[in-house]
Amino acid sequence: MFKHITRVCWRLNEVYEAISLVPRRYAGHSKWQNIRHIKGAKDAARSALFAKISRQMKVAVQEGGSTDMKKNSKLESVIEQARRANMPQATVQSVLRSCENDKSNSKPHLIEIKGPGGCIILCEVFTNNLHSLKQNIATLLRKNQSKYSDGGGMHLFEEKGIVEVEIEKTAKSEELLEIATDHAIESGAEDVKVLDENTLQFVCGSTNLKNVVTGLEKFNYKVVSASVEFIPLKLQELSDSDLKLCSNLYEKLEALPEVVRLSDNIA
Repeated sequence: MFKHITRVCWRLNEVYEAISLVPRRYAGHSKWQNIRHIKGAKDAARSALFAKISRQMKVAVQEGGSTDMKKNSKLESVIEQARRANMPQATVQSVLRSCENDKSNSKPHLIEIKGPGGCIILCEVFTNNLHSLKQNIATLLRKNQSKYSDGGGMHLFEEKGIVEVEIEKTAKSEELLEIATDHAIESGAEDVKVLDENTLQFVCGSTNLKNVVTGLEKFNYKVVSASVEFIPLKLQELSDSDLKLCSNLYEKLEALPEVVRLSDNIA
């Protein structure tokens, strides 16, 4: 299980050992992650990224009950993400105005899906007609050997804050991880991983995301993304054919305007 980094209670060598023993996937280079990275190239397109952030803003307003960042910490986090993605301020303000004028009664919902090979996919949506949306999604599920879960899928995940930062390559991965671990301790993060030679990923409690981002920025890290995500407690291995089905299902689901975010427990 996840071991919380506590500077006061643990000696540094114990912290390093705890970090190296973290069993769950926060990121990596599995076959599924490589497939998602290739598919993610489309998501990185400017319009697609902004559309996704816009939907997240609408959900944050609905859940937080305000378009005022000072009164809505969830909205503040999403708008900060928009800023890092260079989303124009005019676009941000336009989305906020549409939220204020929205009379559609759209609400956030979480749909649990049992995907190919027994994997679980959590589909977060924002809609004013869940019944109609689920009918549309059901068609996609049938075509990809999937179905709605009977429930309980949420227990296979936990919510964590995920912060990715850009770095300049100045040390070996082992040395870089050691330095980053010190910074993780100072910032209140629970784990840190080297994703590639220019990117680190810090993991923290879902309610501590803002503090960790602030702490990392004090060490001159360039934060490129910060969000609360569903992290699987146990991973599900899939065959190549099931991975292909999952990839196709993801592509179809992400094309739906009501879909805000997808999470899974695929190894």
